[in-house]
Order: sequence, then C-alpha cells, then structure tokens
Amino acid sequence: MKILKSIYRLFFIFCFVLFTNISLANVNQLSEYYKTIRCLVCEGQSIQESDTEFAINLKEQIKKKYESGMDLKEINQELISIYGEEISFNPSNDHFILWGLPLLLY
Repeated sequence: MKILKSIYRLFFIFCFVLFTNISLANVNQLSEYYKTIRCLVCEGQSIQESDTEFAINLKEQIKKKYESGMDLKEINQELISIYGEEISFNPSNDHFILWGLPLLLY
C-alpha cells in the first residue's frame, strides 16, 4: 500500500512539473513573439516594451487567440492583414528585390 501511495505521489509531482513547464514555455514563446510586433502608437518600441493602451489590448487579443489554438504564424498573418506590414519588425521576404536593388545598381 505504501508503494502505491508513493507511486501516486510521484505521478502527481511529475504531472505538476510537466504542466508547469508547458505553461511557462507558452508564456516565454508569447513574450518572444510580442518583441516582434511593433507598437503603432510608440516610435520604435515593441508591444512587449510599450505600456500604451494599444499595446496592452493587442497583447490580450494575441494571448486569447493563441490560447484558442491559433498558431503564431496565423496570428501574425491576421495582424498584417489588419494593420499592414508596419506592425511587424520582421519584414516579409517578398521585398528582397527592393532591398537588393541598391546593391545591384551600385
């Protein structure tokens, strides 16, 4: 009976540690993603750094969408479709000709 109780305790501790690590990983992943989204109210700040109402609301919306099962890429595409590409600090690769043209002309 003592062995069975010990097994249950170990199983409970294992599950607790596992779920805690999973939730912390999600928080860290969202925190890193917030650094790639530009605050449109502030100049040059991400929504992670900004304390404006826009940044706080956008972080809440992103968190809700992420918790509902949306992938960060899907969330990013939705934000770009709503706010335009200036919302992202990571520009798309579509503009490689635009960025490379000065090098070619030089």
